[in-house]
Amino acid sequence: MKQKKARRHSGKKYLWYSILCVMLLVLAGSTYVLMSFGLIPMTGNKTLDIIIGILLVIINIASIVCGIIAFVYYKRNSNQIRFNYATFELVEGINSERAFLAYVAKDIKRNRGKANALVAFAATRFKKIVFTRYGYEKGGEVLGLVYETFNTLKTKYPHSYYGYDYNENFLIYLRDTPYEQVQEYVNDLIEEINKTLFENRNEVKFVADFGVSYCQNENDEFITAASMLQRALIAADHGRAESDLGGLTLYEPKMYERNKRNVQLGLQIERSLELEQFELHYQPKYDLKLGRFAGAEALVRWRHPELGLLSPANFILFAEQSDLIIKIDHYVLEKVCKQLDEWRGKGQRLLPISVNISKRTLFTGNIINHLIKVTDKYNINPMLLEIEIVESPSLQDILLLLSIVKKFKNLKVKIAIDDFGTGYSSLSYIKKIPFDVIKIDKAFLDDVDIDQKSRLMIKNIIDLAHILDAYVVMEGVQDERQVKMLEEMGADSIQGFYYSRPLPPEEYQAFLEDNLFEANKKKKRGRK
Repeated sequence: MKQKKARRHSGKKYLWYSILCVMLLVLAGSTYVLMSFGLIPMTGNKTLDIIIGILLVIINIASIVCGIIAFVYYKRNSNQIRFNYATFELVEGINSERAFLAYVAKDIKRNRGKANALVAFAATRFKKIVFTRYGYEKGGEVLGLVYETFNTLKTKYPHSYYGYDYNENFLIYLRDTPYEQVQEYVNDLIEEINKTLFENRNEVKFVADFGVSYCQNENDEFITAASMLQRALIAADHGRAESDLGGLTLYEPKMYERNKRNVQLGLQIERSLELEQFELHYQPKYDLKLGRFAGAEALVRWRHPELGLLSPANFILFAEQSDLIIKIDHYVLEKVCKQLDEWRGKGQRLLPISVNISKRTLFTGNIINHLIKVTDKYNINPMLLEIEIVESPSLQDILLLLSIVKKFKNLKVKIAIDDFGTGYSSLSYIKKIPFDVIKIDKAFLDDVDIDQKSRLMIKNIIDLAHILDAYVVMEGVQDERQVKMLEEMGADSIQGFYYSRPLPPEEYQAFLEDNLFEANKKKKRGRK
């Protein structure tokens, strides 16, 4: 253990060596110069003075050489992430993509007929967790510990070879290693990384999606090293889409076609965002106590040039598995601000609009800065916005979310928890996070007419929310009986098809101007 620590911090040691060499160089050099100009008296012994002068010159030269060597070692052993993609070794033994693929190509030729495997994985998800929890500087140090784990495993797996590509993927080549042994290697790697993190008091669990490909395809034909890498990355992406828990996925031919379709869909979504082919519909929310509509939820639709109007079910799930969801969320938030500005300019009715924000956008999409930017751009009062987020099962997510929610609230933006009751740690979750609004998932209404337990659950959630000073919105309300029942239970607001389906902007404003629900309330007040 002591040896490991010494090796990890050797970068700092060499930096101090180089600094000491510079100090020695300055001291010896200044002494030599001062003696040359007679500012420091000579000994009077000509031979001794010559010897002292030669020694000072030697010390100067040695200091320069030693300083350069020490600084080179510092750069090589430092845990900081600095590299030249053409030639670098991130840490000793981890090669550039070019050098890695060249080695794999040669080794496959030398070892034909063997089960040579290429494993690829990205530490992106783990890196974001580390950076958000510990900060950038600490994150770099923690990742340095992860990188060095490869060399720790080198003893057990002497025929392994490592690389790092331009997209922050780690690459592992395992010569003559059947799939079961690849699984063993991955388990050993994860265990060693977690052990190293724990020993250095970093309380994060390493999570990554590993993909593996072999040097022969489904027809037993040898493929290139580049094709092996492509297949391993496709397998890793497939695993990422299937689970949030990480793990190892073996490449299968069907994955290529799925990846090809996903790439095409991703390009179509990006292009449609540029052309503003995504549009928003607004579903009104009715306040039971005020007797009028008091807000609406913005719901995105895709006006596809060939397929017509597509609901989120056709693209949101795919987008959430990539950074496309961040672009969509940013797009929707700006569209809402722009729409509010247009309605204001026409003198139309302005109600607060809620916007769904994904967890990926919330934690990695710089959403606070984007919100400030678009509200300033369209001169929108942030109190006209409400951010809806889904439940989070992770304690780590809760701690991070708490800091983000506080930033929203400092901007006077309301925060709603969407689909409440479908997550894991619901009660402790809403206790920790100061939500303004709790939206109860429509699943609770499915059998509310016949199941007393469902009614009791809804009533208890409403009471609990009110204890926490939260405003309660019931989603998915379909008929008048449900409205009356929820009103008796103390719900604050109703959203559902009973009042209105999601409407395009023009229809939404027309509905607000003329609807039976507010008209009936006015008539009742008039009779009184």
